[in-house]
Amino acid sequence: MTSDEIGELRARLQALHARQRRETPPIEGIARSSARVLGAIARAAQRGEAARPAAIAEELGMQRPNVASALRELETAGLTERGALDGDARAVALRLTPAGDAAVTAHRHGRDTWFAAAVEAALTPAERAELLAAGALIDRIARYRDGGG
Repeated sequence: MTSDEIGELRARLQALHARQRRETPPIEGIARSSARVLGAIARAAQRGEAARPAAIAEELGMQRPNVASALRELETAGLTERGALDGDARAVALRLTPAGDAAVTAHRHGRDTWFAAAVEAALTPAERAELLAAGALIDRIARYRDGGG
């Protein structure tokens, strides 16, 4: 791909992401940055991993103090809780509370509802199949590691 094509593709992906953010209401009562942290905790749980503040900061590209601030907001809102990691009181594991799990589920449902409606309205059945196939390619790009695969 040429640099112009790469730039065009990146801009289109960014535009879709921005549109999806505009169309999806924020989680009531918390800042968007805190919602990102909440989502990272949920994704770690889905992978069967312990959510740790440092790992969340790295995943989201956030400064650790900003993650700590978001965690305080999430705990105050009753959406997350902290506990010892594998019995080590010095290591912190983050977990969603039932209210946090419900908030993530509702937010994802809202996001997915808009996306499904947009795909259904804007694309033909053949184009939807193409988009689904492209999703696998996008996933490979997202998993790419410099110097690795």
